[in-house]
Amino acid sequence: MNNKNILISGAGIAGTTLAYWLKEFGFNPTIVERAPALRQGGYAIDFWGAGFDVAERMNILPALDKADLQMVELVFVDEKNRREASMNYKKIKKMMEGRAFTLLRSDLAKVIYESLPQDIEIIFGDSISKIEQKPDGVSVTFESGNQRDFDLLFGADGLHSNVRCLVFGNEEQFEKFYGYYTSSFTVENVTNNEKEFLTYNVPCKQAAIYSITENRSATFFIFTSPEKLSYNYHDTQAQKQILRNQFESIGWKCKEILSKMDSAPDFYFDVVSQIRMNNWSKGRVTLVGDACDCPSLLSGQGSTLAMVGAYILAGELKEANGDYQTAFSNYEKIFKPFIDQKQQIAQNFAKSLVPKTNFGIWFRNLVIKLMFLPFLSKVFIKQFSDYKLKMKNY
Repeated sequence: MNNKNILISGAGIAGTTLAYWLKEFGFNPTIVERAPALRQGGYAIDFWGAGFDVAERMNILPALDKADLQMVELVFVDEKNRREASMNYKKIKKMMEGRAFTLLRSDLAKVIYESLPQDIEIIFGDSISKIEQKPDGVSVTFESGNQRDFDLLFGADGLHSNVRCLVFGNEEQFEKFYGYYTSSFTVENVTNNEKEFLTYNVPCKQAAIYSITENRSATFFIFTSPEKLSYNYHDTQAQKQILRNQFESIGWKCKEILSKMDSAPDFYFDVVSQIRMNNWSKGRVTLVGDACDCPSLLSGQGSTLAMVGAYILAGELKEANGDYQTAFSNYEKIFKPFIDQKQQIAQNFAKSLVPKTNFGIWFRNLVIKLMFLPFLSKVFIKQFSDYKLKMKNY
């Protein structure tokens, strides 16, 4: 096997899935992660489709089933918390033939991380500052000052990928902004431990809260912005102030939730964007997950697609016996057309994600009420299922 020593930048869903399969296929992966420990936080995700198949092949379905939030309903409420429309999660799981979970993104990442063999080297609290490609490998300098050589380098470091910036150029040339910002964090329980995903809308803004344990709730906020905001995405206090400015005075439970925000251990805030690239690879470096194919939360499938992309990349490298040029080319041929389609579906959905008028909120609620009619339920599954992607058994 050629090119066995591989550095993965990022210990998120894509990076840990990739490390799992590379090790399974006979390679020697190392992970470097900027954060000092496994990242917490992130919103709830619906986990199904081809990502479910990858998880099954990793034998982690029992752990994911244990982490399932057991959500009963998605309920849209008015300012006085009165029910306006709802979506039954049990019916959704039935439509998916039981092959679906509702998970915190951080719980999915934790399950994958805990499935890794103990002999995989993981470097926390460091990041790549310089990349030098050579005919026989990649020389990497870390922010800590350490320098190491690897055969290949895989960037699995998310929407704001450091590897992509160092190798392919500035983020702006690849980012497509969709006019939204989102935030999530956990607080002391304010939902009475009911298994409902409560969602409140005013024009251009949406807030939600749902119970995750007996004494903690998770939150989700999203709001529209015609232009990108100017702030440092590492500046948590600036992000919190943006969120307060947007939601503190709109009613419902928002002021109460935001009053608990400073005690949250897992605050998350980011732009809703896609990353669109003509090519994902350059020399001995390639990208995976949100670093190259971010469909954004508009798709509802970013985490599952990250797992699928990682599985295909590792599998193609195995089939090519470590020939990275062949593997990278096949990885893109198999997966990129599918991602292009998913990104287009998400783009089409962008304008309707958060209603911009009171009429839009009323109409969205009407659609939710009609969703489980036989015809519309089939449309729903067709729109969001990714079983049309036929994966190899590597």
